[in-house]
Amino acid sequence: MHERRSATRYNFGAIAEVIDLDKRDALVSLTRDLSLSGCFVQTTTPYPEGTTVRVRIIHSGAEFLAVGKVSANVTATGMGIAFTQIQSNDRAILKRWLGNAA
Repeated sequence: MHERRSATRYNFGAIAEVIDLDKRDALVSLTRDLSLSGCFVQTTTPYPEGTTVRVRIIHSGAEFLAVGKVSANVTATGMGIAFTQIQSNDRAILKRWLGNAA
């Protein structure tokens, strides 16, 4: 089955903090890629598919926050996260980063 993404993903390395909103567990790692609709976070301990998370990405002195769900893209090297809630100021930060990455 071919996965269809709703947005172009860009290679984007940045510090990411991911918090499981149900268990309040947190991990700090690196993003591998980023798009307007989600990201992939490198970790050897990914959360299960469907987990609701808060994502905080720090890059070039700016901070991006979003709520999302762990997607079906869970591997031994990380997890995909689909953003479900992004405030307008955070969306502006994301667009600025991706404009620079394109």
